[in-house]
Amino acid sequence: MRRLVASILLVAALAGGAAAHVWYLTHQTHVLSQQLEQAQQQVQKGNWDVAYDMTQQAWEQWEGQMSYLHITLHHEDIDQVSTAFQEALAILEQQEQPGEYAAANARILYQLELLVEAELPSLKNIL
Repeated sequence: MRRLVASILLVAALAGGAAAHVWYLTHQTHVLSQQLEQAQQQVQKGNWDVAYDMTQQAWEQWEGQMSYLHITLHHEDIDQVSTAFQEALAILEQQEQPGEYAAANARILYQLELLVEAELPSLKNIL
């Protein structure tokens, strides 16, 4: 009986940990996505410096989570998001091509969405 209870408690703890991870990742990516969408709006208004600051701030938040991310996610996925951030920042420094920034920003947003999707318990992720 003790083994059964211990097993149930262990499974419940693992499920709770997984749920907490998905919630935390969803929250963090949502915050970053909002910042990047606001930065995109600033570019459309011609406020390149404000957009750069907002994107830089989002990058710093992303970078601040690296230890957690490297423990919980695939390194390739993290690297793709980091590379896309650097690309977007480089475009913002030039302040010339709003279309290129929109594409780079959309790439970051999509990759953040994929990170969360990959962590959700679904048949697609299990198989």
